[in-house]
Amino acid sequence: MDNNSTYEQYEQEIDLKDLMFAVLHKWRPVILVAVVLALVLGGAKGAMTYRQQNDPEVSKETREKYQEELDLYEKNKETAEREIENLKTDIANQQEYLDKSIWINMSPYDVCESRIDMYVTTGYEIMPGMVYQNQDYTDTILQAYQGLLTSSAVMEDVAKSVGTEPRYLKELVNVTIGTNGGQLNHLLTINVKHKTKSDAKKVMDEMLDHMNELHGQVVASIGEHTVNTVNSSVSAMVDLTLADTQRAETERLTSLNNSLEEKQKTLDELEEPKEAASSAMAALKSGIKYAVLGGVLGGFMVVFFICVAFLMSDKLYSAKELKNRYRIKILGTMPIRRKKPIGKIDAWLNRMEGRAVEGNADTGYGLITANIRNYAENMKTILVTGTADEAVLSEVTDRLAAGLAGIHVMAGGNMLQDAETLKKLPECDGVVLVEQCMDAKYSTVAMEIERVTDLQKSVIGCVVFE
Repeated sequence: MDNNSTYEQYEQEIDLKDLMFAVLHKWRPVILVAVVLALVLGGAKGAMTYRQQNDPEVSKETREKYQEELDLYEKNKETAEREIENLKTDIANQQEYLDKSIWINMSPYDVCESRIDMYVTTGYEIMPGMVYQNQDYTDTILQAYQGLLTSSAVMEDVAKSVGTEPRYLKELVNVTIGTNGGQLNHLLTINVKHKTKSDAKKVMDEMLDHMNELHGQVVASIGEHTVNTVNSSVSAMVDLTLADTQRAETERLTSLNNSLEEKQKTLDELEEPKEAASSAMAALKSGIKYAVLGGVLGGFMVVFFICVAFLMSDKLYSAKELKNRYRIKILGTMPIRRKKPIGKIDAWLNRMEGRAVEGNADTGYGLITANIRNYAENMKTILVTGTADEAVLSEVTDRLAAGLAGIHVMAGGNMLQDAETLKKLPECDGVVLVEQCMDAKYSTVAMEIERVTDLQKSVIGCVVFE
């Protein structure tokens, strides 16, 4: 068995499972320090807050600050609610317009148009040779017809006759005055656009009826004149500007809805300021907050120091680590003898970790003696030694002697401290080490293995008390 070469080549690795259970087994100091630090920080902060809250100057500043925040909140809330109501009204009006407008619901690739061009003349003639000429009222008459035909009164009458509303009719009717080089040319043009030719002609007829009615009014107000029809037509056309208008109006509705969502989100995110709590309540809240912080900080500090101590410690923690370090056979594990039984939490942690638990000792020693017989081969004499307590070594020796018939079992102590045990070492064929977790040290076990191998004896294995 080449133990003296194998353990020297071992590179220690951190077993996170062992580290975790090492921390969990120290749950009492973790909780104790966490509670103490929580009480200290929470109590100190609560007392400071209570004294500060009872300061008259601080109380006055707190009330003034709360009132300012409340006024600002109410102002922002009122503004947001007013903007939301305005947006809802705009959205309703825009949706109604998109639903009812004839112009918006018309196909831009099939716009029906009724057009009529009329020539207006007053019979005005220039008097040759005269310095002063009579005034020509033709331009005024044209403008009068244009204004009267597009007036609200005429639009309402025509809209009622054709079954629509004036605001939708105004989009369909266009009255223009012809120009030539910047000068009016006596032409008055009426354009009516609609979904169908018959509807366009119907609106045009109503407009012409009102123009005939307005003729007498214009004559009485401005002067005599005649109106003659130059051109009259009904046709279909493509109007791409209508497509742009329709798209713009639809996008406007979308924009209004987006604005409403943003305003509603802003209103929902407004938080009403909370009035400062009483000094006792403020102290209690502050104390609880810092107590939690202190508890977490205290627990973290203890866990940190436990981890550092675990990583720096040379003490034997588990049989598994002993096997990994020195390639030594683990003959069996037994529970450590305690003066009083461990608590339920510690027992549960031991079971979770896989450590030996209190049970039938005969079964445990039976497995150990069976392993020794398998590993001892033709050995006749076995020495039991290790760093465990003398009582433990004596018990193990007695148990092995009773279970290993035909093999002489010698009792020994700590070979690093007991000269009598060293004297027995040359007389044996093999050695059984007995070590106790959290008592033995890895460096001590290494020295024991070295002493055995120096005398060319075999380490049969190790019995570990956990």
